[in-house]
Amino acid sequence: MLEYALDSGLSLYAQRFTPESEEIEPWLEEVHSYGIREVILWGSPNEAASWKKNAAFRKLLQTLRSEGVSLTTLDGSKFRSGTASEEKLEHYLRGLGKKNSVLVWYSLDEAEKILGVLKDRFQPKEHRRTQPFSPVPKKPRVIKPSSGGGYGKSGKDASEREAFRPSRITIRVKLLSIVSVIVVFSMGLMIYLATSLFRNYTVSLIQEYNLSLARLTGLQVGLRIRELSSKTAEFYERVPISHPSAGPVKNSQGPGFLEAYFNSSPRVLAWGRMSGEDVRLFLNPRFLKEFRLDESIILEKWNSLSKEERTRLVLSESGILQVSNLSPRFGFPLALFSEGKKGGKEASFFLLSPNDLWESARSALQTDLFNIWIVDSQGKLVAHTDETEAMSSRDYSKNPLVQFLLRNPTDNGSRTVNFDGKEILGSFQQLEEGNLAVVSSIEAEKAFEAVYKIRRQNLYILLCVLSLAFLVVFLFSRTLTVPIINLLSATRQIERGNYRVTISPVTRDEVGVLTNSFLRMARGLEEREKIKDTFGKFVNEAIAERALAGEVSLGGETKEVAVFFSDLRNFTGMSEKMKPSEVVEFLNAYFTEMVECIYLTEGIVDKFIGDAIMAHWGALYSDGHDTRNAVNTGLLMRNALLEFNRVGEKIGRPKARFGCGINTGPVVVGQIGSEKKFEFTVIGDAVNLASRIEYLTKDFGTDILISASSYEQVKDHYHFETLPPVWIRGKEEPQYLYAVLGWKEDPDCPKSLEEVRRLCGIPAPKGPSKALA
Repeated sequence: MLEYALDSGLSLYAQRFTPESEEIEPWLEEVHSYGIREVILWGSPNEAASWKKNAAFRKLLQTLRSEGVSLTTLDGSKFRSGTASEEKLEHYLRGLGKKNSVLVWYSLDEAEKILGVLKDRFQPKEHRRTQPFSPVPKKPRVIKPSSGGGYGKSGKDASEREAFRPSRITIRVKLLSIVSVIVVFSMGLMIYLATSLFRNYTVSLIQEYNLSLARLTGLQVGLRIRELSSKTAEFYERVPISHPSAGPVKNSQGPGFLEAYFNSSPRVLAWGRMSGEDVRLFLNPRFLKEFRLDESIILEKWNSLSKEERTRLVLSESGILQVSNLSPRFGFPLALFSEGKKGGKEASFFLLSPNDLWESARSALQTDLFNIWIVDSQGKLVAHTDETEAMSSRDYSKNPLVQFLLRNPTDNGSRTVNFDGKEILGSFQQLEEGNLAVVSSIEAEKAFEAVYKIRRQNLYILLCVLSLAFLVVFLFSRTLTVPIINLLSATRQIERGNYRVTISPVTRDEVGVLTNSFLRMARGLEEREKIKDTFGKFVNEAIAERALAGEVSLGGETKEVAVFFSDLRNFTGMSEKMKPSEVVEFLNAYFTEMVECIYLTEGIVDKFIGDAIMAHWGALYSDGHDTRNAVNTGLLMRNALLEFNRVGEKIGRPKARFGCGINTGPVVVGQIGSEKKFEFTVIGDAVNLASRIEYLTKDFGTDILISASSYEQVKDHYHFETLPPVWIRGKEEPQYLYAVLGWKEDPDCPKSLEEVRRLCGIPAPKGPSKALA
């Protein structure tokens, strides 16, 4: 809040206006605290339109108008900075401030303009502390039932309501989530089961086909091996070994029968005979021509083999067949077929393309997805339909499928394995010839491509169904959620005290019935609230609640209560100088400020006795600090009275002073009176003593006095000045009284009774009290 001086001695206040808080009490408090009678709303048309949509803003304007506050709206967007415009605005504000203080509420967008004019055209007042020190927070009043009280219901329901935290998940979101979960779970389960079953069925079909292919290929390879074995024996007998000669192996001219065999066997590269280290090699011209190979390159590759390697590859025990893979050595698919002779000292061998072993079986393949390969008894690769694999020199002995077939006692089988990071479906057929095994395999990724395609299609269908379900549920949920949202909005309006809700049933189902019942309930609450508000202006709000609930009856009980009396000083003299209407206005303004202090500490105003106030703590409900609450009220009323006088001085209102008396003791609490007329009050000696202590504030020249019983309960929280003992009517012993200086935590707490008198404008007593003991 910014404050500027006006020529009349009054003030011009400026404050940014933010009505979005839905609370009007802080704004009304500002108006009341500074005695504002002129309010200017400074903002753009768009901001004004948004303010008018706010229910709290409309209620604030209605309240201010009912209190006689003049309201003016200025369009800040049309104000243009300049000497002439600023002078007009200054003249207008000073004219309004001749009789009353003026408050300008400005918006954020227009803040720069209005604050610039106020800074240049008006003298700011020295900053003062508008809120004196107080340990009592300004908070909504909460009624708590006393531990032993027999009045009212338990506070359990209220605490449960306060503990409730609404969920951020709306009903619409829940419906969409539930439908999504059902659709995704059901269709996902169907897709999973269908895919799994189809995959398992596909695996069984593929493995059957694999095994059939392995058997077919094994049969042809076996026949071809026996044919090659027969030819090696025949050529060995018919072609003698030449005399040993030093140097590399050369191509020999073959006899006619060998040339005829070569012409009929284009997949055979060469036949040879080896005796010791002497090798005689016959190349097939047709093979060289069809595969575009040079004779010299073949001989060079052969001669590059060491003698030890030739011996290991070619020579074997007599009658033992041996097949080896020479593809990595020669750079193209090539297999070595040899058969030992003469106890392994000699051998007859063929160099041939691996395709020669399974040509007819491979032609039966319906797709190129399957691979056929042959391994020996040590798990080494002999031949492979994939030329890249044949020439890769990869160690197939580590392949789980090869390890399985080597350990398997049967001659065939199927298995799914993982090799080189790929899932492989394979079947094998072991051969009697040459200790070989034929394997047919396929990668699972290729085999299940159709399965995965169907699964993707099913997922697309799932997304379509889910989207359609989303749309249907979204449209349907509006018929459910929109009325519920309207009900929720109406409920919040009722929580804020607005019982005139503007909703109506939009359906005839259970939600429509609920809406109609809610409207009837709102009308009933509105009537009840009107009664309570009217009733609550004459009695305490908590008592009004109990009366409306039918919980009030004649009778009482004894409780320890802190009783408080306050009285205006020289009010009779002041009232003689004022009109009756001015007296009422003065008292209403005074009581408004004082009663608010009582409510801040959760006290109950028992009654107004002329210009006096009687209040108490602990009669209806208690927080265990009743006496401290009473003393806090006295100090809050002291600060409020100082502000009341400061504002009153500006508007020509008489200066007010008061005295407060506090006593703590047992009293009778209850409904006192007759069946036709009674009131909730406290009676007893403690009440009388509090009233007489208040009267003694005149004799000691102070504003707040407390009894010894109250002092013992709060002496650690406040600064006091001990007064001499006094005689009080109705008491057999002298009573010790204590003047309250202030809170111990307050850095500005008066240090002595003299400072209190100077602060509050209390004259010093002319002489000692007649009641001194």
